[in-house]
Amino acid sequence: MMRLLIAEDDEVLRRELSRDLESHGYETAVPERFEDVEDIVKEGKVHLVLLDVTLPGRDGYEICRSIRRFSRIPILFLTSRDTDMDELYGMTMGGDDFVRKPYKMPILLARIEALIRRSYPDAGTEREILWQDFRLLPAKGKLCRGEREIILTRQETLLLSCLFARPGEVIRRVDFIEELWDNQVFIDDNTLSVHMTRLRGKLKELDAGDLIVTRYGQGYLI
Repeated sequence: MMRLLIAEDDEVLRRELSRDLESHGYETAVPERFEDVEDIVKEGKVHLVLLDVTLPGRDGYEICRSIRRFSRIPILFLTSRDTDMDELYGMTMGGDDFVRKPYKMPILLARIEALIRRSYPDAGTEREILWQDFRLLPAKGKLCRGEREIILTRQETLLLSCLFARPGEVIRRVDFIEELWDNQVFIDDNTLSVHMTRLRGKLKELDAGDLIVTRYGQGYLI
């Protein structure tokens, strides 16, 4: 299983990011002392670094430059800085990708998977998201329950990924639209309803037609 190091000084964000990544099939290392980041990388027990740019003491750029003296581990910068020069500087320091905060989890996951595929071509990137007796395989677009499985579209896979990551929590319709379609202004509320209806139809094949609950005026949950 791929293990990701999270260097983020916001305790709440660090905890939420670790939880979300683990719910999507990754292991995480979450150091509270950022001077330990290089030593953890040297131990060879992590496969990718998620590195906040603004850290106390040394910033992420300096840590990245230090890591590059001994390792080619993929480094993905997380930052609220949003200029092209910031991104260019991050790449110059040896970063592999640059994601701006506030990020959308499906987008961040896609960037992580792309880096892993590129950096570890023989390892594969298949991950499983488990919830109760369901097994979601995002890379294959499959949902399994026991010996049965259904094939999902990309949007259906993302819908379930969001729900499985936050069981018992009502996710607002607007949050789904923002996460799944990432600022495509032509997407309307009815588009989400169509995808949700089709997904529920497929779930019936697994005797799970009532898996997704609608909270009218609020959103959806499992």
